[in-house]
Formats: sequence, C-alpha cells, structure tokens
Amino acid sequence: MSVLTELRTGPRADLALLVATVVGIAATSVHWTGLVVGGVLVGILATSVPRAVVQGLTFGGVVLAIHVAFVWWNGALDAQFATGILFVLTVGAGFALPTLAAVGARAVTEFTG
Repeated sequence: MSVLTELRTGPRADLALLVATVVGIAATSVHWTGLVVGGVLVGILATSVPRAVVQGLTFGGVVLAIHVAFVWWNGALDAQFATGILFVLTVGAGFALPTLAAVGARAVTEFTG
C-alpha cells in the first residue's frame, strides 16, 4: 500500500485531512493563493474525484466562514456586503478556487499512479 493510499484511507486519514485544512487556512491567511494550496492539499487526500469536489467546497466554505467572522469581528461586515459585485466575487473565488484545485490535484494523482 502506498503512502498516499494510507493517508487517504488509513486510520489517520481524518487527521491528515485536518492537517491539510489547517495548513491551507494558514496559507490563505497570508495570501489568497492559499485557497489553491488548500484545495490541492485536500484534493490529494480525497478518495475519488467526486469526493475531491466535496472536500474542495468544504475547505472553501470553512475559509469563507472564517473570513466573514473576521470581518464581522472588526465591524466591517456591512461595508463588505455593500461592495456588491466584489462580495460576490469573493464568495465565488472562495468556493471555486479550492474546488478546482482539489479536483485537478485528485485527477492528476489518479492518472499518474
């Protein structure tokens, strides 16, 4: 059994996914490209391509929830909602980037071995 298969389905699969999520969140806190990094990490750990979609969307949702909580804590949530299309773009990128990265990473690992 390969290391990747062990991380995907072994007894520590949940821990590996948690670590990948935390690393992705840390990367996202530094730069928006962390959304892609986190998506790749959770996608590599997905057991299938459809599961990579779910894990990418979940990672994006967690990051967006943290972002909204942070903006709310700083009292700027109304201002962010008022930006209109920029807020929609933020939400769209928050879900799309990690999902596409997760699917791409899982597809590559599926076809390369």
